[in-house]
Amino acid sequence: MSEREAPIKVAFVGTMSTGKTTIWEHYQQKFSGDPTVAFVEEAARRYFTDNPHIVDRFAKEPQGKIQQLALDDEQKAHGSGAGIIICDRAVIDAVGYVRAHGDKEGSEELLKRVEFWLPTYDKFLLLNPADVPFVADEVRKEDEEKLRQQIHNTFVELFEETGIPFELLSGSLEERIARVDKILAEEKRF
Repeated sequence: MSEREAPIKVAFVGTMSTGKTTIWEHYQQKFSGDPTVAFVEEAARRYFTDNPHIVDRFAKEPQGKIQQLALDDEQKAHGSGAGIIICDRAVIDAVGYVRAHGDKEGSEELLKRVEFWLPTYDKFLLLNPADVPFVADEVRKEDEEKLRQQIHNTFVELFEETGIPFELLSGSLEERIARVDKILAEEKRF
């Protein structure tokens, strides 16, 4: 890594079906084969694919397991020596989902578990659901637009109440990618 020891790390976070994975895949393709860029896939998708029987998906227990998977994956990426780490989700997502589920105490507990890790992120990019139509799939079974907006609002409240810096990423896919390109360029890593 050049000028600074820690890698630049951006994480796409927020409610379901807002384009996080689509943007993440764009960068994965763009930097394919580049050993200076590490990618952390979405732990929730992997967890729910391996555990399809989970009914209460936003409860503290499954979200805590997802959070641990995300933390483990991110720690591996940090150990790779990459100068850029791009995350499809982050350890903060479990906190937001549990809070949206109505378990503020459980949410606070999950936040305390990962407070030490939050400074490793340069940017939490909260994706705006208003610009992207909801698409259900084999893992994402929720189909209510109201639920998606409620979870997004919970993430905004979480970031604002805790003072954790974030940026709302809005607009078309091209506009979102252009903003991420600018963020990476501003950090002199692109």
